[in-house]
Amino acid sequence: MPTFMDKQTATAEGLALAVAQLRARIEERRKAAWQPEPGATVQERRMHWEQVAAQRSAKIEEGEYIEDELLPKLRDDRDMIRLGREFLKAAERGNAPVVGAYIEEGFPANYQDRQTEETALHISAGTRARKVLRVLLDCGLCNFLLRDKGGRLASELAYLFGHDPAAARLLGTKERKQAEAQGITLTRRPNKSP
Repeated sequence: MPTFMDKQTATAEGLALAVAQLRARIEERRKAAWQPEPGATVQERRMHWEQVAAQRSAKIEEGEYIEDELLPKLRDDRDMIRLGREFLKAAERGNAPVVGAYIEEGFPANYQDRQTEETALHISAGTRARKVLRVLLDCGLCNFLLRDKGGRLASELAYLFGHDPAAARLLGTKERKQAEAQGITLTRRPNKSP
């Protein structure tokens, strides 16, 4: 197993190379019309995402894929910003095959927009893009405790803007379980007094 310094992503040049490779993989998927899709049944999707998770873990260990901890270092990388914009736009439009392809090719599922700090989970919840939400939940890579610039969780956006109480309850449950697993006390947005 390579050490951190042996990883490609350990240096700035290595990170730039990892982003370029990610871009190339995504371009290949675009040319293939975003195929293949995960599967029609719950079991097929589960098996697919388990395989993707295993592959992703191996690629992160090798330093080929970008892990969430490296995202702050890539905040000003133009290629990463462009890929991120495309990823979040696909989530907003409800384009589940594109979102799934990005994640399968190693794009971080918890990528946050530079201005709003929203993730694809926030956007899909707020726009009621249920197919994208399903892909994000199935992939098992989402951090449900990330907040947008307004301090809101994805469950709050599902309720407030997506007008989807069922998705809000599901996301709220996922948030509570993740907070409990991490030993964090989950709070809603703090009241801002004037």
